[in-house]
Amino acid sequence: MSVSENLKNAVAEHDIDDVRGGLWSCIAVDMNMTGRFKESLEYALANGIDASELYEEDDGKLFETEASIDNFSKLGGGLRVNFSKKKLDALRTMGRTLYPPTQSTEEPKKNNTESERRTTRARKKSAHEGQSSYKATWGRQTIGGAATGGAVIGLFTAAKRGAKIGGVIGGGLVGACIGACVGAAVVYMLFREK
Repeated sequence: MSVSENLKNAVAEHDIDDVRGGLWSCIAVDMNMTGRFKESLEYALANGIDASELYEEDDGKLFETEASIDNFSKLGGGLRVNFSKKKLDALRTMGRTLYPPTQSTEEPKKNNTESERRTTRARKKSAHEGQSSYKATWGRQTIGGAATGGAVIGLFTAAKRGAKIGGVIGGGLVGACIGACVGAAVVYMLFREK
């Protein structure tokens, strides 16, 4: 991870608003504020930005501290408007609860107990299963999207051909019905519960 060039320039120019904006934008990719945000904040404070000028006086607006995605979002928006230490600390606490820092998954050491080795294997298995579940969901959604797209194209093609064969109004309706039925059948076959 590294400090962005924009933030480095804002620090060099002593542009406090841009420094705040750069730090705020780091939160979008570092929601627990232990990586890029932390590195960027430390960079700013070590290179001439004083904490007393970085943090604004808290505006006193009440905010929820219960860890939820909605509260995190609202508090993040509040931080953008009023970059106070109080809001930042609350957002950091909430972010670490909602988005805990990941720990490296090292291979178990030879002197680990059997229980520790089982826990490590269970974590790896859980991570693999989550990844497999994501891939399966993504695959179903992709197939569903393709099937729906195919059904829509089929509907228009059938309607167009039906219109040529059986007259504009009658053939178009028959073609549209046939295309819709084929599309619905394909989608049903792909997504029915097994």
